[in-house]
Amino acid sequence: MTHLDTRHVDPVLTPKHATLVDDDTERARLMSQVDQEDEPDGIAGLISQKGRVLAWHLSSGERVIYEGEIKVHRNGQLVEGWEPIGAPRLYRATTDDHGAIAEDVTRLFLAHSIRTGAASRYAGWRERIVAMIPEEVGAKESKIIRTTVNGGIDWTHTYDVLDAYATYARWVNELAIEFGSSDELLAMKERRESAPDEGGMIRKIVQAWLLREAADAQLVQARHSLKFSLAGHARMLKEDHPGMSIAELARSLYTDRPNLSKVVKAAERDSEITKYLDAIQSGDTKKILALYQNEE
Repeated sequence: MTHLDTRHVDPVLTPKHATLVDDDTERARLMSQVDQEDEPDGIAGLISQKGRVLAWHLSSGERVIYEGEIKVHRNGQLVEGWEPIGAPRLYRATTDDHGAIAEDVTRLFLAHSIRTGAASRYAGWRERIVAMIPEEVGAKESKIIRTTVNGGIDWTHTYDVLDAYATYARWVNELAIEFGSSDELLAMKERRESAPDEGGMIRKIVQAWLLREAADAQLVQARHSLKFSLAGHARMLKEDHPGMSIAELARSLYTDRPNLSKVVKAAERDSEITKYLDAIQSGDTKKILALYQNEE
């Protein structure tokens, strides 16, 4: 995706309970202490294909946030670990509230992911943004993060690429609702004073843009996942594995059999899907894992 101008969201993604350690000697001391501890007490940690941010509670009582880049090692498409690169940035937490520290970890991680291109999709309006960030192993495991009203931040973890896109689209849709005129929005305005107050035409532009982004993201992944699942199901039926017939599947989905069969045949002719299914059928663990990690 293209480079973002983040001037509106930067203040929201600035840590609220931590300060950057910019003194070289102090930074070296803290890093040395982290390295010397067998198992630093972890508070929170997030990783992408470009970097990681994590927080520790050190034995000295200090609480430190680490932000740094990583290089993912691949053997073809297979991810075989990663290593830290470059000089990390350290922040000293100014609170002992682990929840507040975890929020700052997420703020820094979202800012880092936007800056480095680790966020695979994002959408929003000014200080409100929703982003999907695959982990180092690929989109099968992703963090969905959003900034919330009054400078808050929210996140969740998904374990399936379709769930990742569905959650991302749902959160973008929820943001779009705030620019509409439904009873839900009117109730929201009664609860808080910070509902968007841009002019009517701008509000419609923002709402339509967000709805389009949510629909585009969900549709692209839904089509791929549907074709993959239908092709796999059809292959199992042809090999006499037990399963729901195409006719019963069509009835249960409230569609007609010819329409569903047409989609099934198109899926079976897809060369990429055939490669995936052949790898799974072969039982080759490395091939399966490589495809699993890189399914987008």
